[in-house]
Amino acid sequence: MFEKLRAAVTGATVDLAGQHQFTRDIKARIAGGDLEAAAVFRTGTLAAALTERGREARGQEVVDYVQAVQQADGSADRVSWFFRR
Repeated sequence: MFEKLRAAVTGATVDLAGQHQFTRDIKARIAGGDLEAAAVFRTGTLAAALTERGREARGQEVVDYVQAVQQADGSADRVSWFFRR
């Protein structure tokens, strides 16, 4: 039982760290003038990391962002910041 609890806490910690970095990246894009990012991303770090509803919302925001960028630019080249790691 302790191992399951430890695995759950470790998984949540990793998810939280990843979502925190992703949120920082989103904020940097918005600060840099990315209008599509400003219009689409609304889900907070904790919700995205710790709740199913938040994860689903953040995932849909990513889809919406890619579609908005593709419509605005004619390509999705600008979303390459998702894959820089």
